[in-house]
Amino acid sequence: MRIRILLSCVALATFSASAMAFSVEENTPFAALQWNFGTDTTKPDVVIGYRSVDVETNGDVSGWQGSVSYRPEEGVDKLKLEAVDGDADIQYTYGGGYSLQEKQALVSGGVNGSYLTAGADYLIGLRKIEPYVGLTTLNDYDVPREPVVNQPAAHNQPNTVVNIDKSQTAVNNNLQIQHFPEYRDCNC
Repeated sequence: MRIRILLSCVALATFSASAMAFSVEENTPFAALQWNFGTDTTKPDVVIGYRSVDVETNGDVSGWQGSVSYRPEEGVDKLKLEAVDGDADIQYTYGGGYSLQEKQALVSGGVNGSYLTAGADYLIGLRKIEPYVGLTTLNDYDVPREPVVNQPAAHNQPNTVVNIDKSQTAVNNNLQIQHFPEYRDCNC
């Protein structure tokens, strides 16, 4: 129960903070080759996934990713769903999943940056850590600029409005035409 409350508070704080800044959503399919330490083979696992993140104007990145890994000669292995947090250059991932080969739940943590990935999966039932390094198609993100809002010039905004009765006021149309060529006497 405490874990659910803690996760709810973290999610609320994350979404509240990201709602205050302008951001751009990036949805990216990705692929990776990951070499796992402590396995019987030197062949890399093939990972295919999908990442959805918000990139804010200050460079912060937050979102999620899901992935499926394929271990050569053994078949589909890990299904993972992870949170993504960090900045435009380096993102940290943490989450959980399931190993179909080991038939075990797992928790995962890692880091991605400039076509490189590294991390570790902890198989809960076996109490086994499987670290990995790899190459990925994920790169850094372009930081969006804040939208520009054109403000009217201060001298175009009169502070007071004065109503003038033109019937009793002399108007020199020649000066107005000389200094304001767009002026036309409308007799109003």
